[in-house]
Amino acid sequence: MQVLDIHIHVGRREHLTPRFIDYYSQTQNAGRLELLDALTPVVFSDYLAKEAVDKAVILSEYSRQVTGVVPIEFTAGFCRGSDRLIPFGSIDIESPVNAAAQTEYAVKELGCRGLKLLPSYGRYYPDDPRIWPAYEVARDLGIPIMFHTGTSVFPGTRVRYSNPLLLDEIADEFTDLAIVMCHGGRPFWYKEAEWMLLRHKNVYIDVSGIPPWQLPQVFPKMEKFQDRFLFGSDWPNVMSIAEQVRQIRDLPLSDSTIRALLWDNAARLLGVG
Repeated sequence: MQVLDIHIHVGRREHLTPRFIDYYSQTQNAGRLELLDALTPVVFSDYLAKEAVDKAVILSEYSRQVTGVVPIEFTAGFCRGSDRLIPFGSIDIESPVNAAAQTEYAVKELGCRGLKLLPSYGRYYPDDPRIWPAYEVARDLGIPIMFHTGTSVFPGTRVRYSNPLLLDEIADEFTDLAIVMCHGGRPFWYKEAEWMLLRHKNVYIDVSGIPPWQLPQVFPKMEKFQDRFLFGSDWPNVMSIAEQVRQIRDLPLSDSTIRALLWDNAARLLGVG
């Protein structure tokens, strides 16, 4: 059974804010930052192969007040030439370049296959007029947009911007745009996130950051919406990817649901074979 991990963070210490480095050093393994600094595309691709990950989405990030900036140029360069790594861009809401132009540049010039937005880190609502043009371009280019939803314990984040219901109007206005709710609104808004699947056929849930054993409890309609869930590990802030996959395969779910979660749905969204 193939695996497509749609939620991986790769960056360097130079991309992170001093406050986040302090927080990360105090709460994570002390060697994690050194690992990221030394990571190369070849080494990481080999690691993913050992973890039985066939394809992986690498995320960009513009979060000057919380985690930092992992530029789309870095992400695209890291993935360039790899059959395993897939770059996703992002939007810098503080940039003088408008969101439409940023999206076109990320996709047409750098080869990004989607966008990841973090409203609670950038402190804006998803329907902010500055972001809206990016949705139009993404729809026209046929790429998905991922949104961080749910809580975050990182210093400086503003959780009020991350309720999945804030994506309702966008999903209704852009019915041909694939919208992914990362973390499924954890943990306050699981019901809201699952309701969004009922309301909008173009909305998906990325299960990154949710312990696999909890999935059948927090999303009781997972079998019904088996074509709308995506696997993401949230590496490097979690257990091994292979262990997450093993736990998912052990869940009391149908083989078709597990296969759709681990590969089919994301592969369809991204157009990969």
